[in-house]
Amino acid sequence: MSDVTRLWSAGFSLGASFENTVVFDETRLLNPEGLRFADECARHKVLDAIGDLALAGLPLLGAYRSVRGGHKLNHAVLTSLLADRSAWRVVEAETARRVRSHAEVGSGMVGGMVAPAFGPDVS
Repeated sequence: MSDVTRLWSAGFSLGASFENTVVFDETRLLNPEGLRFADECARHKVLDAIGDLALAGLPLLGAYRSVRGGHKLNHAVLTSLLADRSAWRVVEAETARRVRSHAEVGSGMVGGMVAPAFGPDVS
């Protein structure tokens, strides 16, 4: 609730309501019907991260771990990654193959995706 005025003033969340938003104050959940899922807040964080990282312009192949992340942190990570041209490469679809195991993640073997040039098995 403490963010509502600031968000509305900035032109964000203009269609927000109790029907489409989970609302908390400093101490409790305000939605009369409660949460739809026990892990709804975690699901929201995951969807936020997916949406934020999609702003790379191409699908990403890699691992992303975050602790107490949010839009600002996701943006900073993506900006830093894309600013370092040696940290990623674009792999064309014709040369790609399907990633089948965890060991292959980060190998850059997925077509049409920005693939990290580093990772557990690459760095």
